[in-house]
Amino acid sequence: MSYSINLKSFQKDFSQQLSKCSLLELQNGIDYIEYETANITEEIYIRKASNIIKNSINIESTQTVDGFICIGILLNGEISYKDNFLNKYETIKKNNIKIEYINAYDMTTNLYTNSSSIGIIIKDNFIENNFSKLLDIHSKDFSSLPSVTLKNQISKNIPLATELYNCPFTGELQNIYLQSKVLELIYHEFLDILNPNEQNHQKKVKLTNDDIERLHFAKDIIINEKSFPDLMTLSKRCAINEFKLKYGFKELFNTTIYQLVLEQKMTYAKYLLETSEFSIAEISNFVGYAHQQSFTNAFVKFFGFPPKDIMVKRKYYF
Repeated sequence: MSYSINLKSFQKDFSQQLSKCSLLELQNGIDYIEYETANITEEIYIRKASNIIKNSINIESTQTVDGFICIGILLNGEISYKDNFLNKYETIKKNNIKIEYINAYDMTTNLYTNSSSIGIIIKDNFIENNFSKLLDIHSKDFSSLPSVTLKNQISKNIPLATELYNCPFTGELQNIYLQSKVLELIYHEFLDILNPNEQNHQKKVKLTNDDIERLHFAKDIIINEKSFPDLMTLSKRCAINEFKLKYGFKELFNTTIYQLVLEQKMTYAKYLLETSEFSIAEISNFVGYAHQQSFTNAFVKFFGFPPKDIMVKRKYYF
């Protein structure tokens, strides 16, 4: 059995925030598409999708868009589609990555197995600020063609993509984790496109004196304030773009923003457990965890023992 649906009937804006999770029940009540959208920065969005398919489904999608780059990675399953502009058929298999610049699409997608995937949308502004060479090389094609394929092969970054798909955190730590992993994936994939024969992808980020001063300011904010900002907020406060903030920070301090924020959260939580009368639930909220269990899991992973082991040393604890 097979049937067709039109994507316009359930298409959602990629700019929805992280909590926007949708479960689409298809026409027969058996097949489902579950997807979650995250706003990584003002210029980057990610969508995680999981398809539970018992029957073959054709999805028609047609749209003209402002030009953007899409990175699609299929983590499990198999998906076939037809590019109606080119009258071309293609099958995407497990661990395949496809990177395209898209101005418009007219596509028929065939879902016939269970599958899971991530899609990352990158606006032109980010490319211009960080990978202008890519626009220089392909500017003519980008401006004249509906889409341009930049990469279509087995991905070298499946472990990183899997970590993205299975993010273990919630709340602000989740935002920082996703931002860090998405930028890392973009960095490796674009560097591979621009330098296909380059063996050492750990190129140093060029930092000016102003950049170094702003990175020290970012470190001071993380250590001295208890707001634990995400990457986007931190980049705005320090007047430095997210990409340079992430990789410049790692180069300058030999640690990541994510690792330093986690360290500060756990250290502050331990201090509150030892010196205050706040409950574990209250403290988990103070350090940015929406759920107490997520905080407890992170605390145990960091210190090797649960927060209640500190609480029982109080005269009164709960």
